[in-house]
Parts: sequence; C-alpha cells; structure tokens
Amino acid sequence: MLTRQDAMAFAQQWAANWKRLAIDTIVDHFAPEGEMRSPLATKLAGSSTIKGRDAIRTYWHAAYGGLSEPHLTLESAAWDGELQRLTVWWSAPLPGGPTRACEMMDFDADHQIVRSEAYYGAGS
Repeated sequence: MLTRQDAMAFAQQWAANWKRLAIDTIVDHFAPEGEMRSPLATKLAGSSTIKGRDAIRTYWHAAYGGLSEPHLTLESAAWDGELQRLTVWWSAPLPGGPTRACEMMDFDADHQIVRSEAYYGAGS
C-alpha cells in the first residue's frame, strides 16, 4: 500500500515528468491492463476510455507528443489511503488555451495505476 508520503512524492514526479513530456515514463506507472478516461480522448480515439498500457501510450504520444513544453503546474494533490486514490489538480497553457484539470489515479497493491480519470474545468 502506498503511504501519503509516497503519493505526494509521486504527484511531484508525475508533474515533473509531464513538464518534460516523458510520456513513456508516465505510462510505465500504469498496470498492463490499466485504463485512462478523459473526455478529450474521444476526438482521437473514438472513446473516452483508453484500455491497456500500450493503448494509453499510443494515445498520449498522439495527443501530446507534439507539444514543446507544456509548463504544467501542479496546483494541489490529495491522497485517500483507504481507496489508494491520488487526486491531482493542475493547470497549463495548452494549445487550445489555458487549461485547468483534476485527475484521479487509483493504485493497486503493486503501486501501479489501474484507473485514471481526468476532469477539465475553466481555463484560468
């Protein structure tokens, strides 16, 4: 089981990896059969749910691989130890305009992400 300290360190590293666009490193934290949900995925993938580590990797490279530097800012993070759920709030000036989002990540006993879901809100 992840501790709160582990989860907060993960949140910081997650944000740092997105700032560097280290997509492969980010995806390596997913379980092989993990899934990611995002309303933005429908446009490229035809579904808001991407299932499997390899499919998530392919989607994120297609969706974000062309960015130069996303300048993602980790606004806040919260950990629910009972659910093993990390929730992060971030903002970034993306090509479509300023973006704010909340992402929830559920971890398994091996500390891998089994479910991730993103929610997008007002820009700035």
